[in-house]
Amino acid sequence: MHYLRVDSDHRELTSPPVDFPVHGLGWGFRGARWVDFFEAMPGTPSWALWLGHREYDSDNGVRVGSLPKRRYEETMCPNGGDPLAKVAFSAAFGLVNLTLPDGSVPRPDGLIESLVEHAEKQANRYEHWPRTFWQVDGKPVPARMWRFAGAWAGFTDALSETYVVVIGLGVEPDDLRLMRITKPDTYGANFAAALNLVELGRQKSSRPEAWLPPPRRGEFHADQLALMPSAESQ
Repeated sequence: MHYLRVDSDHRELTSPPVDFPVHGLGWGFRGARWVDFFEAMPGTPSWALWLGHREYDSDNGVRVGSLPKRRYEETMCPNGGDPLAKVAFSAAFGLVNLTLPDGSVPRPDGLIESLVEHAEKQANRYEHWPRTFWQVDGKPVPARMWRFAGAWAGFTDALSETYVVVIGLGVEPDDLRLMRITKPDTYGANFAAALNLVELGRQKSSRPEAWLPPPRRGEFHADQLALMPSAESQ
């Protein structure tokens, strides 16, 4: 994923108002909602907007990404290629990122590279990911999903304007209910205004619940341990 960052001049980087449909969990979800981050080049329209959801009094939650198809394809596949492999990688990379234990747990040399390589390899075989169905705007749509390290990630390309990517921790992917967000104030946001990375960070820092804890905070999962670089390869 491409995180918008503060550049060397420490200027606040922004992206124009959201100009594509954004999806999040349906109103049946009870918990915290927030804008997690967006992906863009400085000052240009974003090619992905990610919303966070965390159940009340729980570590369970979901991250939902909305990726405008045309812009995403132009950005990720400027010379052609399979855009769904890129969408699948966005899902897989987000999953291996979110399932890492707390930063206090030492990362062996080469582990992050191995995880990214594994995510890319799995994304390139997305056609073999198990199928499921989600409810999006009240209609069933097919989705593909991949499990790793006690969590899962999936995506659907069934919508006309956007790809929708979902990463789930502590919840199951079957019959997930998503809807188009027409009241972004429920996420503490205004999609008609420019997106500002620094402001998003400030808002999240004031809400302790506005983050998704990994399934295992103090240790690695067996799936991660299996990708640890061997001593002989270092």
